[in-house]
Amino acid sequence: MAKKGTGIKKAAEELGVSPKWIRERIAEGVVTPERAGTRNNSRFILSAADVESLRAARDADPAAGGSAVLARINRLESDRTNLLAQVAWARAIAQEQQKALEREQQRADELAEELAAQRARIERLKALSVLDRILGRHKEV
Repeated sequence: MAKKGTGIKKAAEELGVSPKWIRERIAEGVVTPERAGTRNNSRFILSAADVESLRAARDADPAAGGSAVLARINRLESDRTNLLAQVAWARAIAQEQQKALEREQQRADELAEELAAQRARIERLKALSVLDRILGRHKEV
């Protein structure tokens, strides 16, 4: 029956360190993984707790994983690039919305002026007498 766990290579990829670094931590006694296989062909099987212990050791040791640090820097740069692209996109959307708002405001102002003109015309028509209406002066208003 095969043992469940993670091999050194897979753990090294996951942690961003070299397999040699993991073997050194095993030799130091930081983790004590189980062995699987025959006497001549054995390999270490790391449990989830072992992987977490190695992660803590890697974080505590600044020289541990140069590749881990580089991978983190690359990931952060990628995140920064993505965020800057999102900010540019959001600014473009905001500018479009601002232009649309200005057009709507201008249209509302035009309609308000037209409404005021219509109301003034209605008031002038109300002010006409019956005689003015008979004489057709309401057409001039």
